[in-house]
Amino acid sequence: MLNYIKSEFYRVFHSKGIYYLTGILAILSFLLNAVLAWFGKMDGSSFPYDTTSFSYSNLVASPMLFCVIGTIIGIVFYEGNRKNGNLKNTIASGISRTKIFAGQCIVTTVSAIFSLIIVVSVYIVSAVVLLQHTGPVNLMDLVTEIPAVFFISVAALILGIICIEACEKNSIGIIIWIAIWFIIPKIFFYLGLRFDRIHSIAMWMPDNFLGTDGMTVNMSKCITAWSTTEGMTKCFISGIVGTIVFFMSGIVLLKKREL
Repeated sequence: MLNYIKSEFYRVFHSKGIYYLTGILAILSFLLNAVLAWFGKMDGSSFPYDTTSFSYSNLVASPMLFCVIGTIIGIVFYEGNRKNGNLKNTIASGISRTKIFAGQCIVTTVSAIFSLIIVVSVYIVSAVVLLQHTGPVNLMDLVTEIPAVFFISVAALILGIICIEACEKNSIGIIIWIAIWFIIPKIFFYLGLRFDRIHSIAMWMPDNFLGTDGMTVNMSKCITAWSTTEGMTKCFISGIVGTIVFFMSGIVLLKKREL
């Protein structure tokens, strides 16, 4: 398994996909802050959005964005893995399907961390240099968001790998992923408005307690799901449980899946 992981790291970091994706995200991060700064200079005091608070709020108010980007990285790496014969060749070399799946999860997670560090660094530095340092959302809100959503993002990434490996069409896998992470939680949330027990379950689903139902982030107030010890613990538990459940589900499902 160790040799497989090493070979995957070599393949990933000697291909252009991870660098293109990281570069595009970094450029977009810089451009967002540059555009805010430019409008601030053009319109002066009439433009209220050229602040670090507004810039940070774009990420702080959208923690599920980390899950989406992590999943995209997984899809970029492995969306054609079964169709182009790489999976069959790897299994033919004596590596079990379980070890391959575990290796994919490890490689994608480490690669996503590499991309995250670069993109968030560009985002923060450009905001600090270009924008006014005012507003309710501060740097600590953004920095603490990263550990809060880390395991949740890993769970989303693992499910993304499962969906594209298990489904004949990538589009179907993506739809299933969206349903599990966004549609089903909302169904539980609205059912929970009538049934207290369902509401308790719904509020352990990340899209609910990390969304508008569990946070308030705007131009005048910043209340995040992870700002308290209880909230941060909830983020950790939800993410760790999700990671374990999806990983074990992936082992069972993909082991039975025909190549």
